[in-house]
Amino acid sequence: MEPISQVYELPSGSGIECTVAGRVALPGAVMELHHYRFRGAQRGVFTSPRGFLDLALSPRPGTPRGRYADGAGTATQSLGSMIFIPAGTSLHTLWGEGEQTSICCGFEGTGLLPDEVQSSEAMLEASLDIRSQPVGQALRRIADEIAHPGFCSELLVQAVWTQAAIELHRYFRFTSERKGPVTLRLSQAQIARIAERIEQPGKPPMVAELAAECGLSTRHFFRQFKAATGQTLVAYASDRKIARARRLLRPGGPAIKQIAWECGFDSAAAFSAAFRKATGRTPRQFRQEMVH
Repeated sequence: MEPISQVYELPSGSGIECTVAGRVALPGAVMELHHYRFRGAQRGVFTSPRGFLDLALSPRPGTPRGRYADGAGTATQSLGSMIFIPAGTSLHTLWGEGEQTSICCGFEGTGLLPDEVQSSEAMLEASLDIRSQPVGQALRRIADEIAHPGFCSELLVQAVWTQAAIELHRYFRFTSERKGPVTLRLSQAQIARIAERIEQPGKPPMVAELAAECGLSTRHFFRQFKAATGQTLVAYASDRKIARARRLLRPGGPAIKQIAWECGFDSAAAFSAAFRKATGRTPRQFRQEMVH
């Protein structure tokens, strides 16, 4: 029977369903877009004769943890949104019930990766939570191209994959040269992008989505965000929404109910309460004062 995936061997278990939504095969590499459905709590062993790079495009269900059978002891550690499994290495995992979408890449040889990845315990541990923004951005670009192929898709994927492989090499080299853990700081461009997402009309983005865009786990995203802005994400989002509401409350602007929706509030009443708490005035009073 032909395997579901050409990237790796799917762990056996009646509670696991995997659909390959698209695939691009390159010389020495295969990239697939996977959609999983997990029925009940799961455990499985992931292994591949090739190097295996996985980026979760949606949150991993439950509290995913993993350990390598050799080289990293018996204790499990949290799995990040992006992981790398060296060729021929078995990763024992635990995760929860739910659904998940991933971009999975399998590639031959280790020519673009340091040989120490398979022999260093520290680097094996680092491989279970890769915090490289360039690698994550490249994989998301590949996932978009697989889902919506266009002119010269294969050529574009080849170019982006080369970039991802080089950035992955740099990441592991950097990890091997440091004594402590790698810390990825949020850039001003990332902060600006987060502000843009927060200020989009309608419901605010999920924290896991923002963390994934930055190539971080949710926990590290919270820490790095506060370090970069001096505020928690909740406080920052509240300030941005109120600032946007102030601009929209200009005379002749949208109706207050419309402003509430555009600023991500569930109702005009919730918007009014939040605005009054922040400014000491209701939205209507604020608009009237601007007229005078």
